[in-house]
Amino acid sequence: MKIIGFIFCCFLLVPPQLFAKSDIQMGPVIEGYGPTSAITDADVKLPEGFIYKALFDISETNKKHDQYNRKIESVARFLNMHARNGVKIEDMKLAVVLHGAATKDVLNDEAYAKRHGHNNPNTDLIKELSEKGVSFYICGQSAAFYDIKKSELSTDVKLALSAMTMAVLLQQEGYQLIPF
Repeated sequence: MKIIGFIFCCFLLVPPQLFAKSDIQMGPVIEGYGPTSAITDADVKLPEGFIYKALFDISETNKKHDQYNRKIESVARFLNMHARNGVKIEDMKLAVVLHGAATKDVLNDEAYAKRHGHNNPNTDLIKELSEKGVSFYICGQSAAFYDIKKSELSTDVKLALSAMTMAVLLQQEGYQLIPF
């Protein structure tokens, strides 16, 4: 029994990061979100000077109202992953179109608290992404369906006629759809 206790105590003294995958990191663009791994032996090399224009189509949300939307975190992952592998931030043009159940994720804190009892857990992430040049759009049709007023939206979000309209407009501008 003493041996088992000794082994257990030894594990308690080992830093938890030794048990985690050491190559997974947050940042460097959006700290605290978007964990990525460096891939140093990729067969497909990233082209220099390429402009990444990506459209994230998000309709799903976290069922727990006190947790941020992992689909929005994917945008942070895109920025972090590419920056970590040498792509300049100014070479990434990203847009997020939210519709359906995900419309709640772009409410300002006051409107979110009124509906869900606490501040919006997505506010900080959306603000950080917006500060790095990511554009956010909410589907006007979904907003109307969920009775969301423009005044209830985060200041970092633009109201569009519809998600379908934004998808067409952005793809016409060369954005590539990322539907996950």
